[in-house]
Amino acid sequence: LVLNSKSAQEIHWHCEHYKGRGVMKEFKTGRDLAKEMGISPSVLEQTFKEYNEIMKKQIADPNGGPYEAYPSGKTHDPYGKKFFKDYPMSVDDTFQVAIVTPLVHYTMGGLKINTFGQVLGAKNKPIKGLYAAGEVMGGVHGNNRLGGNSLLDCVAYGRVTGKHCASEVMKLKASDA
Repeated sequence: LVLNSKSAQEIHWHCEHYKGRGVMKEFKTGRDLAKEMGISPSVLEQTFKEYNEIMKKQIADPNGGPYEAYPSGKTHDPYGKKFFKDYPMSVDDTFQVAIVTPLVHYTMGGLKINTFGQVLGAKNKPIKGLYAAGEVMGGVHGNNRLGGNSLLDCVAYGRVTGKHCASEVMKLKASDA
């Protein structure tokens, strides 16, 4: 996540909070950011130049462009971005940067599962016939889970786990026949 000074100002409290927790870092210039990234400042400058050109095209022609836009329509941005705000980007600006990755935030029991909801045992091998869904498994909401979001775990993994479990039962029934 890279926020220029204008974007960071809009969510100033959050930036300060996350910098205080050590998960966001401030860079005084784009050159400092490029150094941290291990790239030449000219590479970042060229990236910003291309980004600013896309932004100009999108503002001039908000419903055009050769790419599919999110959530719908067309855009000039190859990554599907349709709305641009707080730009242009410049290497002379300051930046707030965070690396955003998924991680387990809460474990209400903490059973480790695979993508089918099978509980994993020794050597990360599924334990035959043992499934988990919802709050009994590790969470998937990152380091700032909203209260109540575990309900989505229950629904999503309940469905995935139920389907997989049912298919395994049907395989057993078929092999008995």
